[in-house]
Amino acid sequence: MPMKRSSYVCLLLVFCFTFILCTTIPLMAHEPTGGIQLALRSISADDAQPAADDEVTKVSQTKPKEPESQKPASEKTVKDVPKTQQPEAKKAAKEVTKSQPSESKATVNEPPKSKETDLKKTGKETVKSQQPEPEIQVEDTYPESLDQQVQYLRKEIKKIRDENEARKKLEIPEEEKGQTIDDILSAAGRQYTLLKQGTVGLSYSLGYSYFSSDAISESTTIERRSNHNLTNTITAEYALFNNLTLSAGVPFVYKYNRVGTSEAQDVTELGDVSLSLTVQPLKAGGSMPPLIFSLGLSLPTGESPYEINQSETLSTGSGYYSVSGGFSLSKVIDPLVAFGNINYTYGFKENVDQYWSKTQRLTAVEAGSSLGLSMGFGYALSYQASLNMSTQLSYSFGSKYTINDNQTYKSGSSLSATFNVGTGWRVTQARSIYISLGIGLTNNDADFSLGFRVPFEF
Repeated sequence: MPMKRSSYVCLLLVFCFTFILCTTIPLMAHEPTGGIQLALRSISADDAQPAADDEVTKVSQTKPKEPESQKPASEKTVKDVPKTQQPEAKKAAKEVTKSQPSESKATVNEPPKSKETDLKKTGKETVKSQQPEPEIQVEDTYPESLDQQVQYLRKEIKKIRDENEARKKLEIPEEEKGQTIDDILSAAGRQYTLLKQGTVGLSYSLGYSYFSSDAISESTTIERRSNHNLTNTITAEYALFNNLTLSAGVPFVYKYNRVGTSEAQDVTELGDVSLSLTVQPLKAGGSMPPLIFSLGLSLPTGESPYEINQSETLSTGSGYYSVSGGFSLSKVIDPLVAFGNINYTYGFKENVDQYWSKTQRLTAVEAGSSLGLSMGFGYALSYQASLNMSTQLSYSFGSKYTINDNQTYKSGSSLSATFNVGTGWRVTQARSIYISLGIGLTNNDADFSLGFRVPFEF
């Protein structure tokens, strides 16, 4: 009997040990640790901050003790069954173990929502507490390695430099921009610009004008009258200050007139010499446009029309002294440059001695004054070329003529208008040429006129 009891005890111990092994190994194999890993994978990229990663690591390392309700049914059954009923419970545990893999797989693939929600909340709260500033997200295309990042930054810097160089090429430098504006105004007229202090200017201008009209001869025949005027002018300028310039112009005039088929008349003589002073009293800046005042004097150095026989020769001057004054202004209205000029001319009384007929002798002439207005705009076509257009109006008051010292006649007033188109060409950095075309709009103006001017500065 003692031998039999010891044998039974040994068999019972072996059976218990075997049973424990058989039940524990499957449970360890199917332990639901994958739920936590799946929960970690389900967390979004925005919540996966460094602090959240640390929290998840702590959670995975300190795995919470599973509650009794979540333990496998086989384990609960074996522990709760009394020792006397363990052989029967072994079979039941094996059946439960066979059916357990499908259930455990479901548990791994679909972890409890409560764990996942709590883990997300814990991760978010940890990130907010440890990192108050949000992390800047980097694009997926940004390189990860240090060498790639350096190459990427070099490419971006080169791209930015190329763009800046392209912009600089398209932009006009301030110095060139100022020179371009001066070229536009110089092409419009000398009254819109000034020389720098100490600069000596010398310019040559060539002007041509053509007049045509119908003339009645012998009371029965209408003949065409054509007048050609060619004027060569040399102008010298000197800048006493940056805002004060003195100038003098000496013209040489050639005239050619023909009436019908009669013999033509021509003359080449000195014209009226002009003196002028140009000053800019106020410095331009901001909204204040450049304002330039001019004062001029015309000397009757040319051939006077009141001292010649007009049927035999032609005149090259006005025959009287005159003074003129006015002001001009300009304004840059990008991309245009607007300009305008107002001037007034007064002619002095001149005593003459000219016979109009055998009984009529012209003794005095008092030329009428005139008021002129011009305005237009210019545009820079390129760094080398500019275009300008302007309209010039002139209103002349009537002149007084004294006959035989006791008779006075007064002529009527007249209005003239001219449309001008000009262009400027920069031949070199310091040399430009200006060309203009004028079209007469009234009978008192030339049919058309051409102008050519080349300035030099020393």
